[in-house]
Amino acid sequence: MALSLFEPRQVHRYAEGSDEDLARQQRVLPAWPLFTLFYGYPLIWVLGMGQFAPTLLSIVMLFYMGVRKNILIFKTHWIWIALIIWCVVCTVSLRGGSDILAWGIRFLVIFNACVYSVYYFNARERITPQALLGGLVALWYTVVILGWFAIFFPDFRVTTPMSFLIPGGMLQNPLVKDYVLPPLAEVQEPWGAPEPYIRPAAPFPYANSWGLAFALLTPIVLAMISASDRKRTKVILALSILAGAVPAIATSNRGMFIGLTISVVYVIFRQVLNGNLKLAFYALLSMLLVGITLVATGAVAQILGRQEYSDSTGTRSMLYEHTWEAVLKSPLVGYGTARPDPEAGISMGTQGYLWALMFCFGLVGLGLFIAFMWSSIFTIASLNSDAGYWIHSVPVAAACIFVIYSFDSMQMASMMLCLALLMRSTTYREGL
Repeated sequence: MALSLFEPRQVHRYAEGSDEDLARQQRVLPAWPLFTLFYGYPLIWVLGMGQFAPTLLSIVMLFYMGVRKNILIFKTHWIWIALIIWCVVCTVSLRGGSDILAWGIRFLVIFNACVYSVYYFNARERITPQALLGGLVALWYTVVILGWFAIFFPDFRVTTPMSFLIPGGMLQNPLVKDYVLPPLAEVQEPWGAPEPYIRPAAPFPYANSWGLAFALLTPIVLAMISASDRKRTKVILALSILAGAVPAIATSNRGMFIGLTISVVYVIFRQVLNGNLKLAFYALLSMLLVGITLVATGAVAQILGRQEYSDSTGTRSMLYEHTWEAVLKSPLVGYGTARPDPEAGISMGTQGYLWALMFCFGLVGLGLFIAFMWSSIFTIASLNSDAGYWIHSVPVAAACIFVIYSFDSMQMASMMLCLALLMRSTTYREGL
C-alpha cells in the first residue's frame, strides 16, 4: 500500500495542459544518485568521503523528489518518519558542540536511509529490482575484495584527499582518522595472545562493521543465484561466496555467523511452509556441511580462541548493565549521543544498535525502530519466491542482530533498501 507524501499541485490544470507540461510534472527520478552510492563506493572510500558522500547523495535525491513533487511512500514508512522527528526532539539532551556533531552523525544514518528507501520506491521508471540487487552485490564484492587485501596488507592505511583537507587537530580523533586515513584491517594484540589478530575492516573503520555488511549482503548474492537463469552467473556467484568466506572467517566475528545462520534458517523455514521439502533438506544439509567445515578448518577454534585473550563478552555485559541504568534516568529522550562509561572503558550507547537507540533516543526511539522493522517485515512477508525469501531474510536477521551490532551508513542503507525493494514489489507486483 502506497500513500502520498506530497500531493501534486494543480492537478486539473496540468491534466488539461500540453503533454509537455504533464511530462514535466511527472518527470522520472534518475538512477545515478543511488547507483553512485553502491557502484561508486570503492571510489568514495578511496577519497575518504565515506562520512560525507552518503549525505551529499541524499541531498541530491531530495532535490529530485522535490522537483517531481508527487512522491509516494509505503504505509510503514510513516513510523520511520516519526523516528526521524523523535531524534530531533532528543536534541534537548545535548550538552555542547561535540555532542551536536556526534548526534548529527547518528541522525544522518537514520535520515539518509529513509531518503534512499523512499527514492527507490518512487524510481520505478529507471531503477528495476534487478538493478538495485546488482548495486547491492557490487557493494558485497567491494567488501570481499578489500577483505582479501586486508589479509595481505593489514597495516596499510589509505592516504585520501580528505586527509589533507581535515584540520590536523581533528586527525587526532581515532574515529575521524579511521575515516579519512582508512585502515585495511583492525589489528588487535590482546595481552597473552601468541600472535596479533588480523581482522578485515575496509571499507569500514571496524571489523564488526565489515562483519555486519557481509551478513546483510551475502543473502542478496544468494538471491541473485536463485533469480538468475544463467548457469555461468550462478557458478561465478557461488565461487565468490566461497572466496568471501576466507576474510569472513578472519574477522572472528561471532555476530556475523549468527546473522547468516538466522537468514539461512529463516529461508529453510519459509521453504518448508511452502512445501518445498526437498529444497529445504538440501539447504539444511549445506548448512551442516558448512558448520563441519568451519570446525574442521579451525575457524571455530580461532573465534573461540580470541575470546580467551579478549573478554569482550564480559565487558559488553558490564556496559549493557550501566547503559540500562542510565536509560532509566532519562527514559524518554535519552542523551542524544553516546557518553563514556569510565568503569567499562567504552562509551554507553555503543556495542549494538539496540543500545545506541535506547541510550541516545530513549525508549521511544527504540520502540519506533522496532515497530517499523517488525510491522514492515510482516507486511511484506507474502512474497513467495526463492529470491524473495533471501531478500526478506535480511531485515529479519537485522532485527535480531541489532542487539549486538551497530549500524553505520552503508549497513543501514542496505537493510532499508532491501525493505524498500520488497515494499515496492508487494505494492506493484514486480515479480519477486
